[in-house]
Amino acid sequence: MTLTEEQRSLLWLSTAEVTASRVHSLIRQYGSAAEIRARFGTEDGPTFQGKTEKILAVHREDSALNQLCERLFKQHVHLLFYMDENYPQWLRSIDDFPYLLYYAGRLSCLDAPMVGVVGTRKASQYGLEMARSIGYGLAQAGVTVVSGLARGIDGAAHEGALSADGCTIGVLGCGINAPYPPEHTPLLRRIAGGKGLILSEYPLDAEPIAFHFPYRNRIISGLSCAVVFVEGAVKSGGMHTVNSALIQGREVFAVPGRVGAIGSEGPHTILREGARIATSAGDILDDLGLRPLSNTATERTLKITVPIQRDIAKCLRLQPLTVEKLAGELRLTVNEIMPQLSIMEINGLILREAGNEFSLPPNARE
Repeated sequence: MTLTEEQRSLLWLSTAEVTASRVHSLIRQYGSAAEIRARFGTEDGPTFQGKTEKILAVHREDSALNQLCERLFKQHVHLLFYMDENYPQWLRSIDDFPYLLYYAGRLSCLDAPMVGVVGTRKASQYGLEMARSIGYGLAQAGVTVVSGLARGIDGAAHEGALSADGCTIGVLGCGINAPYPPEHTPLLRRIAGGKGLILSEYPLDAEPIAFHFPYRNRIISGLSCAVVFVEGAVKSGGMHTVNSALIQGREVFAVPGRVGAIGSEGPHTILREGARIATSAGDILDDLGLRPLSNTATERTLKITVPIQRDIAKCLRLQPLTVEKLAGELRLTVNEIMPQLSIMEINGLILREAGNEFSLPPNARE
């Protein structure tokens, strides 16, 4: 595993689980991760809390990082850095995007439109059936299903996507080699060993500590153009993911449940507040403007017709524009147009050029 000095320095920071927001702040202060590492332990260098300081001190030496890289290689765990070309642009658009993701499986899962499916670990039979059905229908249409590999709704959504022979992404709140819950280890292996992808911003051996999961949830929503809340209480991880999605400018859907049931509280609350209703995968595909051209296993191309995409195309007829300039032209936020740009790029409606500028294909510029 050959890494640049900047990548090695980001990996070093990750060993102590230094948060994304802290690392971005330090990079603004020192100019680069490599400079943070170079000044560590000096009078004008960064300071960290006791445990973090000790871990960073242990891993600062090149020999320690070399051993870690060798271990990652042996366990078939790969690294995706925020400056890498194949790092998801829509995830990079959130405020505290991960500076490093550990992964196992196929990065090609990131090339399709993604929808998060979340909910309670203590799911009812109805909730499990809805999660499986939605996961199956989305995957069959060519959408990548994103969830957290937890018990209940998450696991059912992943299973549904796998049943459709589609793509699914499991985002962990622990190290890839220490999956939680342990009984989902076979599911993790099916995902990573097939058409799926396992992601974590936490290093090897990181335990599934409670405070990891809110950070994990903002990755689920950050990857997705929409989040579906299937079942769960008002105060739950599913609701936290919904709140992250709203902050990030993503669409939010909710599955209606039985009135009075605890698991229906969360979805019914956000439905009252304006979330879109989802009674099937078809509702989600229709509302997002995702139209499967074929339902066969070998042809899952999407035809996408959304008004905002026509506005984007009009802006690009004269010249290529960055996402920031497009947002300004359309009087929208970057978060509002990023999912649409991603979908358009995936389906060949626009091209990404050098400098992260978008343009229309030659045959569409007339």
